[in-house]
Amino acid sequence: GLALTMAASIVAGCGSDAKQSSGSGDSNEIVAYGVIDPQISAQQIIADKKGYFKEEGLNVTNKFVQAGGDISPLISGGEAQVSFESPYTDIAVAANGVGVKIVAPMADIGNTQCVVARKDSGIVNAKDLEGKKVGMAAGSGVLLAIRNMCKEMGVDVNKIQFVTLSPSDQIAAMEHGDIDAMACWEPWVSNAQKSGGKLLFSGLKSYLGDKQGDVQWLSFYTTMQVTDQFLKAHPKDVEAMLRALKKATDFINEHPDEAADIVATELKLDKEQVKHIMSQNKYSMTFDEHFKDSCDQMAGFMHEMKNIPSKPDFKKYADPKELSKVDASLVTVK
Repeated sequence: GLALTMAASIVAGCGSDAKQSSGSGDSNEIVAYGVIDPQISAQQIIADKKGYFKEEGLNVTNKFVQAGGDISPLISGGEAQVSFESPYTDIAVAANGVGVKIVAPMADIGNTQCVVARKDSGIVNAKDLEGKKVGMAAGSGVLLAIRNMCKEMGVDVNKIQFVTLSPSDQIAAMEHGDIDAMACWEPWVSNAQKSGGKLLFSGLKSYLGDKQGDVQWLSFYTTMQVTDQFLKAHPKDVEAMLRALKKATDFINEHPDEAADIVATELKLDKEQVKHIMSQNKYSMTFDEHFKDSCDQMAGFMHEMKNIPSKPDFKKYADPKELSKVDASLVTVK
């Protein structure tokens, strides 16, 4: 899952790049790092299993780690030259002087970043959260959704008591009545609902008594990023990968059930759960103002939380140049 937790040790700020294939030509073999998470790595799995990488003349090996946070040190150390994660990771490493570029967004997963109340919490309307205890992992991006909800709904965020707990501990604490609600992401959200929890809102949808329907409280993206060194040495490979990933994105949107089966099989996860999670996400490689704004907001939030020493400029860690060569209509950012 997207535990947006970041230990200070993650980013050592060592900008050294590990072994790089020689010559300015394109590399034969690309190792693409990803996460055991259908929200982050769906497209890289589909592009591999449906043969889209091969069609583009690429030899890509997918390598999956347990959690998104595990990719940061691999990017910093130069090992993960090509990876799939989120702007949270890119902003963190960029703020510490590591050269990395997001070359395309993969999905907006704001709808799987949620707040769930325990069944007898008495939380119906937004203001009911005041004075309540909410379990949340340290540094979670879902806090942004809560803050934006509070701003819009006139709730005093300082009256919500946040209790730092890991996702699995949140569910247990809710069942024991130690907390009134939890702020988390999939698959913990579904698990909490299975044990009687009530979904209050996500980053993109509200089920509160006094606010129902679509909201803009948190767009949380997953992304493909490459090191500056890799982008400079292998722009054609990056372009070819993006072409393959665009085919994979179209496949996910046109054949959602088959795509979920492929992803679940590869990651050894429950098929029904993967289908549910993927149905909540918006798989799209559109590099627009909305994507830029969400990254800027995340960077501001991370700086305020003292997770990063300074707020890096968007252009420092994002570059749509190769994507616009693949499909100019995808890139509308100014």
